[in-house]
Amino acid sequence: DVFEQEERDNELRKHTERELHESNRKLKQKLDAEKKAAAATRRKEAAERAQLKREEAAARKAERERQKQERDAVEAIQLTQRGKRKASQSAAPRKKQSRGAAAARSFCVATARSPTPPPTYNSRGRKIAPRKKFELGN
Repeated sequence: DVFEQEERDNELRKHTERELHESNRKLKQKLDAEKKAAAATRRKEAAERAQLKREEAAARKAERERQKQERDAVEAIQLTQRGKRKASQSAAPRKKQSRGAAAARSFCVATARSPTPPPTYNSRGRKIAPRKKFELGN
C-alpha cells in the first residue's frame, strides 16, 4: 500500500517534471524565435540605412560633378571671349619722387630767425636757462 502510494507520487512528480520541461522548452523556442525576428529587422533596417546613405552620397557626388562641369563651361566661355592678347603698351612716365635731404632743403621756405637764441643744453640734455642779467630789455 505504501509502496504503491510512493510509486504514484513518483509517477506524478515525473509527469509534472516532464510538463515543466516541455513548457520551458516551448518558452525558450518562442524567445529564440522573437530574438531572431528582432535581429532580422535590425539587420534589414541597417541595410536600408546604409543603402539610403549610399544613395545620398551618390547624389552629392553627382551634384558636385554637375557644378564642376558648369564652372568649367563658364571658364571655357570666358577664355574664348577673352580673345587675342593685347599688345603691351609702354608705361606712362612716372613723376619723379623727391627723396633725401637735398629734396627737403629744396622745399624749405626761408623764415625769419627768432629774436631769442636757441636754448643751450648741458651734458645730460637738460635746457639751461639763460642768466637774467643777459636778457634783453633790462
